[in-house]
Amino acid sequence: MKIIGIIMRKESFEQCEKWFVNEAYITALQKLNAIIFPICDYASLSYAQEICHGLIVPGGYDISSGYWQEEQSSTAKLYPYPMDHFDFCCIDAFMKQKKPILGICRGMQLLNVYFHGTLHQDIDKATHASNDTHSLQISKNGFLSKLYATNITVNSFHHQAVHSLGKQLICCGTSEDGIMEAIYHTTYPIIAVQWHPEKLSNDRILPYFIHLLNDYHVSV
Repeated sequence: MKIIGIIMRKESFEQCEKWFVNEAYITALQKLNAIIFPICDYASLSYAQEICHGLIVPGGYDISSGYWQEEQSSTAKLYPYPMDHFDFCCIDAFMKQKKPILGICRGMQLLNVYFHGTLHQDIDKATHASNDTHSLQISKNGFLSKLYATNITVNSFHHQAVHSLGKQLICCGTSEDGIMEAIYHTTYPIIAVQWHPEKLSNDRILPYFIHLLNDYHVSV
């Protein structure tokens, strides 16, 4: 049974600040017999580094464009606290140990920025920021081609997207309008997708991530 660290999100509810993990992640991972370890601060991150086999960087709000030296869009919805910095610290901690990392939606964007890539701050909302689905074209090389046929259908919940790829990252899946929606690292066990696999009944991304964890052994 694998232990997966997942970064919690922080929002204000009824004048109270609360940390949470979306239920869809929990449900999907429990079906795969994974143990979920929530990461909400540096103390829990320190412990997660020791006991977790891998890390999930989940979805969330937009990323500050200051990380790639670009003026912030007026449409951006940012966290009112340093969530971006904390996410980068989590990525850094697991990457240095060469433990597998899965980025989902905002998580994919964070990984791209971490490796010095840039983002589109506001893509076409009509096609990418709704609950609708769209087709994805898969390249012959990369992890997606091991899991799916040439084309698949995915969901869409984002208005930011990868612009220029970060160092040593390769795109292996694009939408019909050319948006990069799946990337992986050439050296580290890092994969990321722009859609939310935890919300799909026919998902193969999370099972594949569990497969990556099987290649990394950690003593608990």
